[in-house]
Amino acid sequence: MSKLAKRIIEEAARRGDPKRRDDLLRYFKEPIETYGLSQSQNKELAQLFYSEVKGDLPAALALTEELLATGNMDVSSVGLKILDRFRSKLGAEHFPLFDKWVEYLNNWATTDHFTAHHISECIRDNPQLVEQLITWTGSENRWRRRASAVTLVPIARKGMMLEEVLRLADRLMMDMDDMVQKGVGWVLKEASRHHPQEIHVYLQRWKPKSPALILRYASEKLPEELRVLKTR
Repeated sequence: MSKLAKRIIEEAARRGDPKRRDDLLRYFKEPIETYGLSQSQNKELAQLFYSEVKGDLPAALALTEELLATGNMDVSSVGLKILDRFRSKLGAEHFPLFDKWVEYLNNWATTDHFTAHHISECIRDNPQLVEQLITWTGSENRWRRRASAVTLVPIARKGMMLEEVLRLADRLMMDMDDMVQKGVGWVLKEASRHHPQEIHVYLQRWKPKSPALILRYASEKLPEELRVLKTR
């Protein structure tokens, strides 16, 4: 591990809050590792250490991978926040590396930050990479399946790639993992902002078989008359 990564980890541990740590351990359903830092503290750390990789994308990528590989939610967040400053330089050529990083994910917060902020840039650069996301839907790794959907959230929010969103959702609409259900519901909700009628029709088609949680999340932004919900 690099000296810089060690310094970030040591500083995160020093700033840790045991009470907040206990609160976070109760809040997250999945097991997590955390020092109990707030997002504002993670942002402060990212600002503090960014200068050491400023203008050097390869160094930022290497540092972020080291921090993600720890499995600690706080230092992972610091790494991703540093990489946020390089988003304009991310493209399709980084997808193979990011594909590898998905294996480091172990909670929804890190998954959502990484996929919506970074992997999505690869898809914007080369929309054909959505085919790789579709293969992720068959993974045994719940975070890879969630990542496949959440990567498309910022793209769907702008009304883009509806056909691809629905193709991907088709493979997740019967997923029994609630973390995946929330992810696919989220991307459909974002798509509904620009395509309410299409999403309504899509949800109606899936209503008999899809879990209620997906339908509820996906319907949140629809007009009341277009919402598709299961009634008990």
